[in-house]
Formats: sequence, C-alpha cells, structure tokens
Amino acid sequence: MKFTSCVPWCSPALACLGALFYAPAVVLAQPANQTTLSLRLATPPQSSVPRYGKFELSLDLGAAWDNPFDPDQIDVYGIFTAPDGKAVRVNGFFYQPFSRRLEGGAEKIEPAGEPSWKLRFTPHLTGTWRYQVFAHDRTGRASSPAATLEVTSSASPGFIRRCRENPRVFAYDNGAPFFAVGQNVCWGSGRGSFDYDDWLPALSQAGGNWIRIWMCSWNCALEWSGATSGNGRSGSYAGVGRYNLANAWKLDTILDIAERHGISVMLCFGTYGEFTEGGFFNEGQWKANPYNRANGGPCAKPEDFWTNKQARKLYQRRLRYLLARYGTRTNIHSWEFWNEATASAPWVAEMARFVKGTGEFSGQPTDPYGHLLTTTYGTAEVWSIPEIDFTQTHSYGTANIADHAREAHNDAVQHAVHGKPHLLGEFGIDWRSPDTKYDPDKKGVNLHNALWASALSGNAGGAMIWWWDNYIHPANLYWHFTPLRNFVDTVPWTSGPWMPLLAETTGVNLYALAHGRQAALWAQNPNHHWQNLFEQRPVLPVLGATVTLRGLPLGRYAVEWWNTWKGGIINRETAECTANGLRLRLPKLETDLAARIMPERTAP
Repeated sequence: MKFTSCVPWCSPALACLGALFYAPAVVLAQPANQTTLSLRLATPPQSSVPRYGKFELSLDLGAAWDNPFDPDQIDVYGIFTAPDGKAVRVNGFFYQPFSRRLEGGAEKIEPAGEPSWKLRFTPHLTGTWRYQVFAHDRTGRASSPAATLEVTSSASPGFIRRCRENPRVFAYDNGAPFFAVGQNVCWGSGRGSFDYDDWLPALSQAGGNWIRIWMCSWNCALEWSGATSGNGRSGSYAGVGRYNLANAWKLDTILDIAERHGISVMLCFGTYGEFTEGGFFNEGQWKANPYNRANGGPCAKPEDFWTNKQARKLYQRRLRYLLARYGTRTNIHSWEFWNEATASAPWVAEMARFVKGTGEFSGQPTDPYGHLLTTTYGTAEVWSIPEIDFTQTHSYGTANIADHAREAHNDAVQHAVHGKPHLLGEFGIDWRSPDTKYDPDKKGVNLHNALWASALSGNAGGAMIWWWDNYIHPANLYWHFTPLRNFVDTVPWTSGPWMPLLAETTGVNLYALAHGRQAALWAQNPNHHWQNLFEQRPVLPVLGATVTLRGLPLGRYAVEWWNTWKGGIINRETAECTANGLRLRLPKLETDLAARIMPERTAP
C-alpha cells in the first residue's frame, strides 16, 4: 500500500511494535583461528526424497571469513546432476535454529542452537541424482565425497509457472491451473508469526490459496541499519550486507505454516518507504536505510540505489541468500522485488536477469527453480522485460470509488496488452482507513465485487484486499473466498486462451470470458455496491434483464447459474446460439450471479 503500509501505528498488526518484538542480534560466528578449509556433512544425508520434496544437507564447515553472507569471502554450493545428465548449481546459506514462544502476547524468538551451513534442493525428476558439495574461501577449496539421491514419485503438482496454453494465467508444472484466490497478510502484530497460525487456517478453510508477505524492517527483513532512528523494527540489525538470522528463521516458520495449509506466497523483498522521508503517515525510512551512506552504505541519496555499482552488487548478494534459502519451496508463487517503489527499468531488468540466469548471467541462474518474477509499480518498459513474468497494479480511492468492480475490470483490460498474467495486488475503499469504516455491518460487498469482477475480466486471480488484520480477520469475511474458489475450479483455464466476450445487456454490468465453446460470466446489479449500502440508499432488484453473448460458435449450450454469495449451482438451462448470438434471460437480480456455459451434452 502506498501510504499506510510502512506505518507501525496505522494498523493493529503494528501497534506498539518496538515493545513487543524480541530477537537476538545477528550472529556471525567466525571460526576461531581457522587456517585450513574443511568440509563434511554434519549429519547423514537423506537417501531419498519424493519428487518436488525438500532435500536438505547440514554441513560442518571449517573456513575463514569476516562475513558469512559474502560469497567473495566464503562460497558454498552443490552441483546436482539429474537422471537426464543435466547439472544444476544450488547455493548454500548460513543458518541458525531458533524457537518461538508467546510471552505477554508478544512473540519472542530465541536461539535454539549454534550457527551452521545448510544446502537445500528440490528435485523435479524421478530417478537417481548425483551430487557433490563444494566450498572455497581465501585459504583454498574443499569438497564432499560424491553421493547419490533417489527421487521417488509424488502427488505434488510442482512449481507454479505461466501457462503455455493460456499465457495470461498460471499453471503448475503438471499442467493443472493455479487461479489465485487470496489476500495480503503482509506482516503480523506483536504476536508475529503466531498471527499466521490464526489467519492462514481460516483463509485455507475458506478456499484461499494465495497470500502476499512483505520483508520490511518490522517484519522478516534480513538487512537493515543498526541505527535506532527510523520506524519500527523487528529484531536487531547489523547494517548493510549482514543478515538477521532470527528473522530469516521467522520467515521459514511463516512459509511452513502456509505450506501446511496449501497456500502459495508472493514474497515481496522491500517497500518504497525505504527510499523516502516523511510521508502522510511518516512512513519514509531513508534515514535508517542501510544503503544510506550515513549508515555505512554506498548511496548518498535514494536514487543512487538504482545506479550505484556497489549497491547493486550488495542487493544481488541478498537475492542470492534469499533464493538459496527459500527457493526450494514449491509454495513460493513468486518473488516481488518491490512494493510500490519506482525502480528504474534498467535496474529491474538487471536483477531479473540475475535471478533467471539470462543475459550477462547466462547459464548461472540464482534461482534454479525458475519462480515467477514481478514488482510494483511497473511501466510499459518494465512489463516488457522478458524475465518479468506477470504485471500488477494497486487500486485505492478516498471513498470516492463507489464500486471496485469497474476498477478491477478496467485494470484487467488495460494490462491485457502485455500478454502476461495480471493481478490486482492490492485494493481498498480508502487508502487512509480500513474498509471497516465504510462497512460497519461487515458485509464485504466491495471485497465481493472486486473478487468476481477481477476473475471474470481476464486476470489470473481475484483482486487482493489489503486490510487483513483490521477488517477481514476480525469481521470473519473469509467466507467470500469460498464461492469464488468453487466456481473458478470448474473453469478449464489451461485449455487455451480465454478472451473477453462481446455482450449486449439491459440493466446489468456484465463481465464475460470465452474459450472455444466454453464461457464464464459475472452479472451484477449496478446499484449493489458499498457506497449505496453505506449511505443507506435503496438498492432495487433488476427484473427481466437479458444478456446476448456474441462470438460463441453456433449450437446448443448448457448454462449453469451460480450463487456467488453462498456458492453452488442454483439453476440449469439450455440455450441456442444463433447468428444473432446466445440470448439469456437473467433471474431476478438483487445482487449478482455467475454462469458457466458449455456445449450441451447429447445422449449417446
């Protein structure tokens, strides 16, 4: 969010942050008097894992370094060779175990062991893999004995990609569609990761499968200034290039919770406030940014971050650590470089190539698993970067947008020109206040309308509401996700491109998509929106409305009408598509409904 997302006092999730969080300082743990590099496996490795399962090695490494997060000082990696003979490099990372507990309603994260090195790997093919681990520092090189890993079959659908058959939606490696239904849950309150123990089961039980998490100074950041100035922070930091292992462990914990509940994550690496000062909510944090020269960083001013050679190298070092530690997870939907930062297109392109292993980094992908990449905000130049996989926007009003359905639809249409999946990654009635202010009865009408309009306008998911901790969860509005998830799961999104369908309507707003002889639509009473309800204006039902769909092949069709509030099919009928189109008469429309249209089945 542009204005409120960096403000500890604007949200219950951030109230009294400084007093509630505890985490130990970054531990660097340089081996004492180490002069000769040594490497061995600390524990017996797994002999087999299922396909797309996590293989993890704990390493006993004797080496010389001042900073274990600098690969120029200590470089640890594995080479894994697949059954088909192709080899992949996987970077290791410095690690420390922690434990968490609640004390007085606040999360406390405490060390639960000594730091060590780990290496994680996720195989995509069954059969026998060969691997070997390597390390080098200023004293020399070392390697482990070559070993093998048996990969067995599994039911996992794999990683999430852009769909080949329909490039505007997502699909798993096995071809199954992934249609994103979810919300932002960018950080927790003083309860930290324990909040996710409440939020994510509720979202999952309602059919949600997608969330967005931020890494920021008050939530799971690895790198921040050790200065006391600036906004709220979670844990202790040691400045540019040195990472907070407690926060890294906390993020692992949150991602584990998401994985257990079948939820995929868009992980955002930073936010625009890192480069600003002041702001409506005083969200600017440049004075505390570790890249600021005043804090030991290389940048004299915020805009230097995008061009300074040392800053770009340090950021790539952080990317390497993040992708080594979290990239094995199939429930990482995507990496998002920034939240609403105006990153230059050349910077985005360079970092995207670094992640994907293209251009000057050809053959050396930092993310060997090829996760999706995006950022906000983007321009046409940014969205045209081949390595950027999908586009995004955020949409807020000042209580002046009566209905986000039209906003979601127009947003989808405008971004269709890029030929990539698109998500409305944030939205809300008013950037200054939670939707609770305009929805005292907790009906969730704006949430509902934006979800359905986004889904049936060509986006790769429902619109993603912002106010998770002070609206969705306390009002228990998760149930809105259930009907949408049930509906979109019946649509064969990966069968080919789904395109907007021309429609003539009387008295309703209508958004429709079609592929071949299949179609899906959402019809809305145009007066049923949050503003009319908030201002207590009467919303009369629409009677006798008709819809004529044009562009479907001629023939007989089966039509299923869906209740978008309770879920499920409420009526079935058949209709004939003629040269004049497919004409449908809508039932009494008090709010909205959806429809699936398929070729009529004939008896054998």
